[in-house]
Amino acid sequence: MSALTSESFLDQLIDNQRKAIRFYVMFTVGLFLAGAAIIVFAIFSPAWFAVINVAPDVFKIAGAFVSSLGGFQVKEILERREKIQTFQTFKGHLANLKNSPKAERAKTEKQFQDLMWKYIEKATLS
Repeated sequence: MSALTSESFLDQLIDNQRKAIRFYVMFTVGLFLAGAAIIVFAIFSPAWFAVINVAPDVFKIAGAFVSSLGGFQVKEILERREKIQTFQTFKGHLANLKNSPKAERAKTEKQFQDLMWKYIEKATLS
């Protein structure tokens, strides 16, 4: 078996996807908190803020900031979860491959490696 078709390699790919999901969740929460902080600042702003009538604009900016930037991260999280499911499916097929008779294993392993390379290339370039 090559490194590409080892369980540890697949586990590493799955772990990388989970780390990316944690990053995107933290980033999304950070964006939400930044937008909420702007809104709170606009509500509890000093009197001069109300005099120049900027509060409505701050609300608009904060709402647009939170909704537009936060939405991109949700898409990335869903894509990463799909990749995890695919890698777990590969892991199941790898376990079946290890249990197959040795005569069939060589041909099937080559097909499995080709499939893995195609998926990794597609996942990396997209």
